[in-house]
Amino acid sequence: MLGDSNAMNIRLIGLAVVMLMVRADLCLASTDSNEIVLAPQSRLAIYLPRDVSVEGENLTLGKIAVITGEEALVAKASSVEFGKISTAGQVITIDRSLILSRLACSGMPACNPELSGADKVAVRQASTIIKGSGIVESASSFLANSVKEQSIARWELVKMPADVSLSAENSNFELVPRLVSRGANGQAVIEVSIVAGGKQIETRQVIFRPKYNIRRAVTTADVKEGTVLTADNTKVENVISDVPEPTNWTMPYGLAATRNMPAGTVVGSNMAKSPQPQVIIERNQNVVIRIDRNGLVVTATGKATQQGRLGEYIKVKNTDSQRVIVAKVNEDGTVEPVF
Repeated sequence: MLGDSNAMNIRLIGLAVVMLMVRADLCLASTDSNEIVLAPQSRLAIYLPRDVSVEGENLTLGKIAVITGEEALVAKASSVEFGKISTAGQVITIDRSLILSRLACSGMPACNPELSGADKVAVRQASTIIKGSGIVESASSFLANSVKEQSIARWELVKMPADVSLSAENSNFELVPRLVSRGANGQAVIEVSIVAGGKQIETRQVIFRPKYNIRRAVTTADVKEGTVLTADNTKVENVISDVPEPTNWTMPYGLAATRNMPAGTVVGSNMAKSPQPQVIIERNQNVVIRIDRNGLVVTATGKATQQGRLGEYIKVKNTDSQRVIVAKVNEDGTVEPVF
């Protein structure tokens, strides 16, 4: 009988110890109406993801974490607030210590919840991202339809605009482009407005530079100074350039090179000019002074005091009178006095 009594006492002591351990694991709240009385094994479990996107601007624990446990406790924890997101694209970082602090300030039970997952979570508002490339596409299409110049081969983007982040309530939007200016260098500035609900939410400027269709002359063989440019030694190409074609541009055929030009040289405006007429009369050369008026021809002899090309006016000294006159050089080598 004594042995049975000792065994009974041991069992009672063990039961008491188990009850104390169970009681130690319970979060017992007061009867305050703002607190929750926990049943055994109703400990709150909170899982934190690394990143989360939320709808709306107000942040609550239920939006940023996965909460499990007793239903009433989960509901209360889910409503704990963490402020609001003020601008689209803003990221708010919430760590474990902040979560425990907010739970304590919200009248939650004094026991620590079971936290798992990331040490902190990056929270951003669920948004619609308008890529810069989409803004450029809108501006480019508008520009092609509003500015039409045959000399422009294409428009080249100067700089990609930044993306635009819109909050969920502005997900129904439209892009409205307009021409702001055309610069002296031909650049076009397009402003693209992002409009939602009849209101302008954001704007982006897109700048394009024009590329022009031009013609240019290129030597196809080595050309020496003084050589006349022809289709045999020069060709005309159609190319795209940063600058427009000069309004007075003409093919250089018939012009003489002012310098040596290897094959493949682009002929600039100062690299060829009209060829000089042939020298017909040399200085100190004896010449015939000839006057032809209404069938009456009068001739005399003289000496050129300077070199003369076809059509030029030079000074000639009359051999008989020793007078110096001004005369025009003719193709046949004679000179005609100017009266």
